[in-house]
Amino acid sequence: MDASYRRKALAKIHIAGKELGLSEAEYRDLIGAVAPDKESAAELDEEQLHLLLNRFYLLGWRPRRPRSVTRPLPPMVWKARHLWLELHALGAVNHPGWSSLARFCKRVTGVEDLRRLDVRQATVVIEALKDWLARTKRKP
Repeated sequence: MDASYRRKALAKIHIAGKELGLSEAEYRDLIGAVAPDKESAAELDEEQLHLLLNRFYLLGWRPRRPRSVTRPLPPMVWKARHLWLELHALGAVNHPGWSSLARFCKRVTGVEDLRRLDVRQATVVIEALKDWLARTKRKP
């Protein structure tokens, strides 16, 4: 078994559990679904680690992409991020992560990489988020 794969997979599993907001019992149930005789992700073999990661993907978790050193996020993306977090605070967005915002951007503009949004596309995303925020605030 490749030790670096194991280490990376275990790290992803722990991050996924935390980002999905799983309780300890839910987390243990997922491990039990993959390997009924195991109670900890550290006890899983390589194939079981892969199966557990696939379960997290099915639950909607996506690993974060590393930020590019050469291409920082433009200010308009930070504005969209602020609106996204505001929607999350109001309960309109389930996952506050960058990957969820990126999937929203892809649905709205067809561009998933936030660094690649041009001004027009970023404006479309921001306006869509503003409209969503206004609708959320109007609800009783």
